[in-house]
Order: sequence, then structure tokens, then C-alpha cells
Amino acid sequence: MSTLPPAELRERVLAAARREPIAPSREGARGRVAVVLRGFVVAGAIAAGAAIHGTVAKTPRPLGCTLSLELLWLSLAVAATSAGVDRGRSMLGRPRRWRIAVATLTPAALLAAWLPVAFAWPQTLADTAGLRAHLICIAVTMALAAGPLIAFARLRRGSDPVSPRLTGAALGAAAGAWGDAAHVFICGYTAPTHIAVGHILPVVLLTLVGVVIGDRVVALHAQGTLPSRDAGEGRT
Repeated sequence: MSTLPPAELRERVLAAARREPIAPSREGARGRVAVVLRGFVVAGAIAAGAAIHGTVAKTPRPLGCTLSLELLWLSLAVAATSAGVDRGRSMLGRPRRWRIAVATLTPAALLAAWLPVAFAWPQTLADTAGLRAHLICIAVTMALAAGPLIAFARLRRGSDPVSPRLTGAALGAAAGAWGDAAHVFICGYTAPTHIAVGHILPVVLLTLVGVVIGDRVVALHAQGTLPSRDAGEGRT
């Protein structure tokens, strides 16, 4: 038997949650910072290990090319996190259209941001990345994104009673953008096929993983409670 409240009552509760701003909380802020730092420490450790052990063979690439791509992808990762992960002033998170944009446009935005770098350094398009390099980069990108994705899922745990799958998809896309940003300093291949398969495809896959996480972790189920002011802010 369903434990959902009557539709009218449910809509009133959700409307009130949307209107009610989140009060600042030092304890909650410290919790958020701690959770995110742990997630990014994991990603940093993986990136350092991969770089030290030469997981992906590098080809000559100008430093300016590497730094430019890093700046562009890092900016997109920050923007995706702000629009898709941060709840802003609402208990229910950012507007639905923002999360849709993050989930659907992040892979395309990463690819589009790479284009000016490719035109500026056309010599980097002639590398010889093969299937092995593609598969390794898919695995490495997803591994680098795992820490941020876990941190984002903990921040938004049990916080969305309306569209948790969409929220989860946005979390996955944002984490994928961070994985790509961290991967720039590890992988030296920049041919179009490799960028699309080794770096953009993992973001799409992580978005799909985020849908599952949204359903399992982010969703506020009927038997639970409404999200509190500190829900999803790092408390364990």
C-alpha cells in the first residue's frame, strides 16, 4: 500500500520547500567542504599515480596547449558543479532547466571547448592514439571522476523528492567534467577521435551512472522524511 500523502498535500509541502531558503550553517558548510575535499583528494591521488606510472603514453604537446585546455575544461567543471550540484537558496536545488542543461550539454560543451585549442595548435591533431589508449582513457577519466561523484552524491543524499534521476544525471555530468579536467595533465593524445572516445564518452557514461545514483541515493523516498536544512550537507 502506498504511503505517499494525498496529491494536494504533497504539492503544498513541495511548494513550501521551494519557497523556503536554506539558512546558512557553519557546521553544514564545514561538512560540505570536508566531503568535497575527500572526494577530490581521491581524484588527485589517482591522477598522481597515473602520471607517475605513465598509464597513458604521452606525445609531444606544447605547454600552452595543455594549459589552455585545462583552463577551459576546469571552468566548465566549476560551472557544471554550480548549476547541477549546488542547491543554491532552495531546499530542492537549482531550477530543473539548469540541471537539464548540465546533464545534456556538458559533454558537448567539453568538446566545443577543445575546438579552439585544436585550431590554435593543429600539430596536436596528428597523434596516433589507438584502441588501447581510448580504452585506458575511458577507464582513467571515470576513475578520476569517482571521488567527486561520491562526494556530490553524499551532498545531495535524500534531498530530491521531485526529480532525483535528473539531479543524479547532473551530478554525474559535473563529476565527469572534473575527471576530464584532471586528466588533461595525464593524457597527451589530442586527436579528434581520441578526445571524443577517450574523454567525452566517459562523461556521457557517468551521466547515465548518475541517473542510477539519483534513484538510489538522491531520491527522497516516501518512507523517509522531508529534507532538513542540513540534509545533503555532508553530515553522516
